[in-house]
Amino acid sequence: MVKINAVGTIVNSEHPAHQIRVEYDAEKTGGYFIVEWWDGSDGPNPGRAFDSWIETLDGVSQFIAESGWNIHLQ
Repeated sequence: MVKINAVGTIVNSEHPAHQIRVEYDAEKTGGYFIVEWWDGSDGPNPGRAFDSWIETLDGVSQFIAESGWNIHLQ
């Protein structure tokens, strides 16, 4: 189950302290952003984060399942 705006740690990542948050972008796109960052990341977003845009919540679940991430919510 995906929790919107909850921060989780990807414990099986190759990146140290890899974090993830799913945001619902109701006002602009009507879709979801999967925002991720880690120690030393250099993404273009605030906090040096990267993001992926997914159209539906089912798509977010599929994206996470296909990534193989083991996520522990904080």
